[in-house]
Amino acid sequence: MADRGFTARSTTPISTTPAYPSGQASGRQALGPLSAVAPKGWAAQQPSSSMRVAQYGLPGPAGEATLGIFFFGPGQGGSVEANIERWFGQFTQEDGQPAQGRRWTRQVGDIEITGVDVSGTFSAGMGMGDTTPQAGYRMLGAIAVHRSGTVFFKMTGPDQTVAQWAVSFDEFLGSLQAGSVEP
Repeated sequence: MADRGFTARSTTPISTTPAYPSGQASGRQALGPLSAVAPKGWAAQQPSSSMRVAQYGLPGPAGEATLGIFFFGPGQGGSVEANIERWFGQFTQEDGQPAQGRRWTRQVGDIEITGVDVSGTFSAGMGMGDTTPQAGYRMLGAIAVHRSGTVFFKMTGPDQTVAQWAVSFDEFLGSLQAGSVEP
């Protein structure tokens, strides 16, 4: 894998500060073989693609960010490394060089999460909606690997908006659990 300027392996999550006080979460939502609690302020949306199991709009001062959550089935969706390389490849610096970013790992119960934080000019790529390069964008991405399947999380939007929701994204990942949602 080409060096994209990210830390090879950091165990430091984005933040350790809770995103919302206890009892203000909106409830547990199924995300393929996993489930999580969406933080207050996240607006559930109709997924814009059949590949998404869930989608949230995240309002902010510079425009809305979107969190797309993907589950392709057990053993599907590609390797962690291939996805991270592709995600970093969707960003460039102002001079056109590959974007710099950060990579981290985290364990939540029996779920191993590998995450990225990258910013610059974002080009979504084929089949991903608007393909116009977006300067000043940021992505918080995570790949949650569990024996029952892998779930992909990709928050993209204006840097300032994504920064506003970084703590809640980390808290959201910390709420991941394997198994179905209780009715």
